[in-house]
Amino acid sequence: MITSTIEIAAPPSKVREILLNFSAYPEWHTEWLKGIELKDTTKTPQQLSSGDKIEVNIENFKFVAEVKENTESLFSWQGPPVFTIAGLHKFHIELANDGASTVFTQSEDLKGLLAFIMSPSLLGKKMRAHFDIFHRDLKARAELA
Repeated sequence: MITSTIEIAAPPSKVREILLNFSAYPEWHTEWLKGIELKDTTKTPQQLSSGDKIEVNIENFKFVAEVKENTESLFSWQGPPVFTIAGLHKFHIELANDGASTVFTQSEDLKGLLAFIMSPSLLGKKMRAHFDIFHRDLKARAELA
């Protein structure tokens, strides 16, 4: 599993609002996670539920993922197998400092025959670095006055 955590000086509701505003990603994050689009355009990101499909663009590699959970504290999706590796991606949003800040954790739980090559000591280092950049950008956006 690859994990990265950051504390953001903004309430969880604001962090979640920014995270789920997929169309605004290009305004504040232009690197790793290029975008997320809803396959069912009759829904909003807040209305997504287990089983709904989204198109994820990571470094210009697009794939359709299945939403697994969409709650106040967790947004997750299951990606399709790529070279026998499938990932469960999670964004955790946790209350901290009596609601004044948020602990934001992003993780990828990789399964499959070749998943070991994505361990944090091998190719997973790059993924962890991308998570850290996304967190830096999310923090900057959420902490704007």
